[in-house]
Amino acid sequence: MKKLTKWLVMACLITACLAFCKMPVSASSHKAGEVIYSSWGYKAGTYDSEGQIQFRPCKKNYKGHSPATVNADALQTLCALKRKKTIVIPSGSSVELASTVHINSNTTIIATGADIYISKSGSGVLNNLPTAVNYQSIENVIIDGGTWRTTDKTHQCTVIRLCHGKNVAVKNAKVVGNYQSHCIELIAMKKTTIEGCRLTVQGKKDKNSVEEALQIDVASPTTAPGLLATGTFHGTAYGGTKYVQGQTCKNIKVLNCYIKGSRGLCANYTEVNGQKIKNKFHDKITIQNCTLIGTSAEGCTLYNTLRATVTDNTIRTTSTRRTRSYSVGLNITIQGVASASMMKKSNIVVMNNKVKGYRQGIQIVSRSSSRYQKTTVKNNVCYATNKANALLILSVNSVKKSGNKLKTR
Repeated sequence: MKKLTKWLVMACLITACLAFCKMPVSASSHKAGEVIYSSWGYKAGTYDSEGQIQFRPCKKNYKGHSPATVNADALQTLCALKRKKTIVIPSGSSVELASTVHINSNTTIIATGADIYISKSGSGVLNNLPTAVNYQSIENVIIDGGTWRTTDKTHQCTVIRLCHGKNVAVKNAKVVGNYQSHCIELIAMKKTTIEGCRLTVQGKKDKNSVEEALQIDVASPTTAPGLLATGTFHGTAYGGTKYVQGQTCKNIKVLNCYIKGSRGLCANYTEVNGQKIKNKFHDKITIQNCTLIGTSAEGCTLYNTLRATVTDNTIRTTSTRRTRSYSVGLNITIQGVASASMMKKSNIVVMNNKVKGYRQGIQIVSRSSSRYQKTTVKNNVCYATNKANALLILSVNSVKKSGNKLKTR
């Protein structure tokens, strides 16, 4: 009888423990109404009943500081928190920033219906600092909604720059740059998605500009000079030469976006910093159901990309340099040299796209000894000045090609 009682007690304890483990856990340990203060005693945000932080935009001078200065400091205070958090920028609010905000890991920003902008010349709105290599600088970040923009129409800047991180998503956002700048720049990122976004530019067009609205970048001194700047932020050192050693992007998805710039989208390379960095390759880039427009260069360019899938897009260039590669609609080109083992897994899929270029609509070529292992090009409509040149495929070991229509533009 004692043994039976003992077993019954143990069974009850186990059942209670299992029930406890299944209980819902609060999204935040902070109480509704709890306030987070930034500099000068400003109430930067307040926790709501769902554990989200409601950002409080500053609308007038506060203790001798402009609204833009207070907003930048307040949003920075919230974004720098190392714990997991969701920051809500109120819909309908207009938030001017005096300086770039540096975002930390484990951050979700919900900005649906908000307008966040910076007036400082040559400055971006949002970025993260390079604090670790191997994709460890930032992770678990979501930017959902909002208009993010610079008012600068002439100087180079990047509105949103993310580097050396992983597990990041920018979705449902409008990002406005200029013809000399990037709306979004991804430097040495992996497992990153840009979805449902609208990237556009403002200012005066430059017929010689090749700056892309969305840049998928290799980390080098030439392509990412901002990563060389060193300092300490909230006790963490950032920047330096180790962040520009040719690190590349992997597992990047661009889905359901409208992207327009001097060049629409580019997976970048450089040959300025030597052969070692020129030979670095991106991998696994997916571009699907997007509109990509280049006003003075290609609609979409993928340099040094081992595996890419480009499907169901509308791509075009309006470049006036019609005898040069800048007037190609979709340009997929190997510039560097990869090892035989790397190229063995290379695979390019281009299907169901409508592409308008001048010199070529679509070109898939190599300018080195490396060759794509597999290429599938099917059911695309390709336009060029001479329709015979609308589709160009060279330096590929195996090609599956069918259902493509070549037309005169």
